Amino acid sequence: MENLPQICVDTSDAFITTERFDTETGKRGRSNKLIFGCDKGGKHKSTDSGTQSASKKCGCPFKIRSTPAKDGSGWKIDVKCGLHNHGLPDRLEGHSFIGRLTTDEKQRVVDLTKRHVPPRHILLSLQDRDPENVTRITQVYKHKSVIQKEIRGPRSEIQHLFKLIEDAGYVYWSRKKDDSEVVREIFWAHPDSVKLLNIFPIVLVMDNTYKTNKYRQPLFEIVGMTLTELTFAVAFAYMESEQTENFCWVLEKLKELFVKKDLCPQVILTYRDLALMKSIEIVFPRSINLLCRFHINKNVGAKCKQHVVNDLQKTIDTLWMEVVWASDEVEYGQRLHQLEQACVDYSGFINYVKDTWLTPHRHRFLEHGLIEVESAHWKLKQMLGNSIGDMVKCWEAMNNNLRLQLENIRAYFQKSFYKVEHAHISPFYGYLCGSISRAALRRIVKELLRVDYVGTNRKICGCTLRTSYGLPCACELGRYALGGIPIPINDVHVHWRKLTMKVELEVGADDGSEVDMTRAMDELWKRFRSLDIIGKKGIKE
Repeated sequence: MENLPQICVDTSDAFITTERFDTETGKRGRSNKLIFGCDKGGKHKSTDSGTQSASKKCGCPFKIRSTPAKDGSGWKIDVKCGLHNHGLPDRLEGHSFIGRLTTDEKQRVVDLTKRHVPPRHILLSLQDRDPENVTRITQVYKHKSVIQKEIRGPRSEIQHLFKLIEDAGYVYWSRKKDDSEVVREIFWAHPDSVKLLNIFPIVLVMDNTYKTNKYRQPLFEIVGMTLTELTFAVAFAYMESEQTENFCWVLEKLKELFVKKDLCPQVILTYRDLALMKSIEIVFPRSINLLCRFHINKNVGAKCKQHVVNDLQKTIDTLWMEVVWASDEVEYGQRLHQLEQACVDYSGFINYVKDTWLTPHRHRFLEHGLIEVESAHWKLKQMLGNSIGDMVKCWEAMNNNLRLQLENIRAYFQKSFYKVEHAHISPFYGYLCGSISRAALRRIVKELLRVDYVGTNRKICGCTLRTSYGLPCACELGRYALGGIPIPINDVHVHWRKLTMKVELEVGADDGSEVDMTRAMDELWKRFRSLDIIGKKGIKE
């Protein structure tokens, strides 16, 4: 006792007892002896690793011995040393043993991890359920790591990704580098997304999203739009690089998702990526490739800030927008001249605008912005969060988001089918309610406000709604209103009349969409029989 340091805490009274504790056998035996000590007992082992380290070991002498009683009545407690050579903490935050997760808490971590709840929010949830909980964030991270290892097993990350894709029923392809096992690209699409693609193939949006995974591999997203003007993810692809050859491979796989041989998107909306634009010309030569104004204005605005002084930035931005929205060639020439005059001292900016956008691509500018579609990639980035996740985590986040997205689309289909908005309760819309989407009806109601000014004059009308959306424009609505005729359902493009995902995709030999596996199976069997046992196992796997 003389060797103990100045701090000395005696806890003997807390452990001295004559009570006997239950045991399974009650038999004496050295194998049944238990020794309890303080977690600060033992000596600190110094290392020469050079790294910062710490130890709670301080040679604490506290020791309790527990043995079965001679009469077999239970276990007895014998305090060998009830002294501690250190102070006792007021609270137990940071104590690794006390902060261990219980069985229930571990299950809660599992459940919340599946919902992609961040670890800090998982910890707060545990503390809300038990105010006395002293678990640390590191223990949540460790248990998450244990969960992931148990789920993945001996599979590599890419093998586990393929398993998840297969188990979820996705359509997918991948290709490897030459004869190696290194995967270059992966392309996958949800079966319901494939169905939506074949029902709504008119407009597709394509964009790359960066910094979504720890490998910095670009994630290519293809987005479509339904008749309710909700976006849906058609397909995703991890790409090795952004060369024309890589884009062509991805677009060829997209082409294989179309059931009918001659079916292809009418309009493909992209950002200014020359390799992607070239690939679209090769794979979808009949599609019109337009450039997204959102990206154009964003790039031009950034360049304006680099070259133009602050006082003129707003003025030049306004002049640029007037050039973009010019209604005809005459107005375009006038607006461009005004922009050139304003930028006479900023040749770098005006040359960029003309050489990068106006001269080569003005005919590709999207005349009517699709705000819902343009925001789809922003939603994807928000969903994926930081850029430190592996491909499996990213895929799980995308899959969960896609499931919610598809459920929302189904719900909106049902709303258009069963519910009628107050503005649409009129015999004038009698043939349309419940047969077309409410989004299309809202556009028609808004267009009807122009009838007082347009009448039935096509020249004044401009027929923008008809040419851009396939919906009755003001001059058509004026003729129906004068004749007291309800709007015919056939005047609405078929795109707006597909209020279900249960539409059976037509398959037949006459349109080239018939699927015959006879020849493919014969070739597979022929190849299988020609291989040795190792090759046969590979094909079977």
